[in-house]
Amino acid sequence: MQSDKTFKNERLTYRLNIVAQEAIQANDEIFLSETGCRIRDLRVLRLIDDTPGTTFAEISKITGFDRSLTSRIIQTLIASGLIERENSTEDARVFLLSTTSKGKEVRQVARRLSDRLEVVLTDPLSAQELRAFNEILARLGAWVTSEDYQTALTQETNKSSR
Repeated sequence: MQSDKTFKNERLTYRLNIVAQEAIQANDEIFLSETGCRIRDLRVLRLIDDTPGTTFAEISKITGFDRSLTSRIIQTLIASGLIERENSTEDARVFLLSTTSKGKEVRQVARRLSDRLEVVLTDPLSAQELRAFNEILARLGAWVTSEDYQTALTQETNKSSR
C-alpha cells in the first residue's frame, strides 16, 4: 500500500496527472504485448475508427499530440495494417484515414483488455465510490471543456493583472 504522502504536491491537476501517468506507464507494456500497440497508438486507432474519413490534422488536434508524434503513430498504424489512408477528392494534400478490418479487431481486443485492467486500477474503490468518482470526473470534464470555464479563467486572469 502507498504511504500517506503518495504525492509530492497536493494540487488537483498534479495528482490527476500522476495517477494517469502511472496507470498508463504500468499498462503500456501489457497493451503492447496483447495487441501489438502502445496505449497512445490505440487512442489514435479508436479515434479513427469512431470517425472514418478523419484527417491527420483532426487527430493531432483531438489528441493534443504534436504533429511529428501524430505522424509517427499514423505511419505505424498504416504499416501494421490497422488503418488505411486515401487522398481526399476535395484536396489532394489531405489524406482521409479509416480503420481496416484488422484494426477493428485490434480495437476490440484492446477494449476487452482495457476493461479488465480498469477493474484492477479501481480495485481500492467500493462500487459506490467508483460511481461517485465517475460522476465527479464527468462533471469536471464538462466544466473544463465549457465556455463558462474559459470565461471564469479569463475573469480570474483579469483579477490578478489589476
